[in-house]
Amino acid sequence: MIEERLEEIREELNAFDDELMKYSFLVELSAYVKPDQPDLMREENLHHGCQSQVWIQYRIKDGKFYMNATSDTLIIRGVLYIMMELFNGLTPEEIAGTRIDFLKECGIAQHFTGSRISGISGITEAVYAYCSAVVKC
Repeated sequence: MIEERLEEIREELNAFDDELMKYSFLVELSAYVKPDQPDLMREENLHHGCQSQVWIQYRIKDGKFYMNATSDTLIIRGVLYIMMELFNGLTPEEIAGTRIDFLKECGIAQHFTGSRISGISGITEAVYAYCSAVVKC
């Protein structure tokens, strides 16, 4: 299931030949993520290690993984939207059992700085760690 979702995302992003258009698309996707979420934007939900401020909550509902996230930057909100589309609604087992290099697989890694890649990769690793911990329980 995750591979099919990843392929859909990859096709959407690869439809743009121009790199600036990919950034514009990420900015457009950011509109689907609420920028001001007081219940989410608390210190305990702040993801450390990103250039931008990123707040994330994870939960399991009816055996499925869901994350809610936002950021103070448009590009990262767009990336978070893609991550939520990729992971939300899957079981923790599906996520923990499928390791992917999210940015590379989506074809956008080469467009980010090293520190931004590190921050986004840290979010992906946090998702895997959360799901792996749930699976072990």
